[in-house]
Amino acid sequence: MVTTAGPVRLVGALLGVGFLAAGVTVALSSLPNPAAGGTCGPSQTSSESALAAFVNPGSIGAGPEPPAASGERPQWLAFVDQCQTATDTRMAQAGATLAAGLLLGLGPPWLLRRRRRKAGPADQSGGPAAGWYPDPAGSGGTRWWDGQAWGAAHPATAPPG
Repeated sequence: MVTTAGPVRLVGALLGVGFLAAGVTVALSSLPNPAAGGTCGPSQTSSESALAAFVNPGSIGAGPEPPAASGERPQWLAFVDQCQTATDTRMAQAGATLAAGLLLGLGPPWLLRRRRRKAGPADQSGGPAAGWYPDPAGSGGTRWWDGQAWGAAHPATAPPG
C-alpha cells in the first residue's frame, strides 16, 4: 500500500516555513519613502520597518503637527497618510502571508489524520480491516471495505453475520 502522508507533510511543512519567512520579511523590510518627501521613520536616510511603524505610529518621523493655518499642514498630512497607508498595507500583507504559512504548515497533516479516521478500524497489520462500515460518503447506509478499497454496494443495513 503506497502512502502519500510523508511527502504531503514534507511539502506542507516546507511551504509553511517559506510563507512564514516571507511574512516576517515583509513585516521587517523598510517602508517605501513617501512621495511627499522624507522617510517613514526617525532616520533621514532610510525608512523604518513596517513592524516598527505599526507598533509605534508616532515614530514615523513627521515631527509635531503644524498649526491648521500653516501652509505646511497639507504636506505634513500627506506625509503621515502615505507612511501610515504603507504601514497598514505591509502589515496586512504580512498577516495574510503568515496565515497562509500556518494553514499550509498545519493543514495537510490535519486533513490526512481526518482521512485516516474515515477509513475504518485498523487490523493488526496496521491497515483497515475488511468488513462492513458506515458509508464514508455519508449516505446513512453501510459499505464493504475489502482491506484496500470501498466496495460499490450501499445496502441500507449490514448483512447478518
